Amino acid sequence: MKVIRFKIEGLLNSFRVPFFRSYQKSFLAPPKTTVIGMLCNISLKSQKDFFEILNNSEIDISIIIDNIKGRAKDLWSYKTIDKKNRGKSVIRRDRLFIPTYTIYLSIKEDKLYQEILDSLKSPQNIPSMGLDDEIIRVYEVREIELDKNQNRIDSIFLDKGISYKGFIKDTSKPIEMPTANITPTKFIAFKKDKLIPREVKEEFAQIEFINCEIEFQEDIKTFVDRELNNRLVFY
Repeated sequence: MKVIRFKIEGLLNSFRVPFFRSYQKSFLAPPKTTVIGMLCNISLKSQKDFFEILNNSEIDISIIIDNIKGRAKDLWSYKTIDKKNRGKSVIRRDRLFIPTYTIYLSIKEDKLYQEILDSLKSPQNIPSMGLDDEIIRVYEVREIELDKNQNRIDSIFLDKGISYKGFIKDTSKPIEMPTANITPTKFIAFKKDKLIPREVKEEFAQIEFINCEIEFQEDIKTFVDRELNNRLVFY
């Protein structure tokens, strides 16, 4: 299976878990919406393109959490429609220190595949994962072949009613046991080519972990990157 593989590294990043209002909890890895948003940004695609690619599953992704060197919290100032405090408010948010990830892209359409590959190698906008101050470094962009694998994976995944077990890899290293957080995966954002207030069309729990592996209790299509010894599933 031919895919695009690349690595990203941030400095201080936060991937907001939806539905947290007074406190911005962060995913350990960027959700699919954030990755597709970054790809559309660096390839100069429109907002409509973003929702079409996302909703039609034109790009499937897989993410391996390589490392997170630390965590912190900060206070983030933002504008509100309330006139109190001069229209400003402050929220506490999680920050991930120097997170690094390996990301795999499975793209069905040849033209889109080439556009994304070219943009990863030569971005047409500065790559970021969300806000303007969350710039990332994209590197080691390659086309590779994946082999079929058994039911154990190292990548994060979406829980769509799958039975699975988690196993610790190395007790001498930092561990994050599999944790579920709901994330939207598809939206209704356009009606008759007109932008409308965004509505969530589909959402699932994103299961993420560090220094663990997952074993599915049923047959799931999984793959292995033999060069990096990464076992993964796309979503």
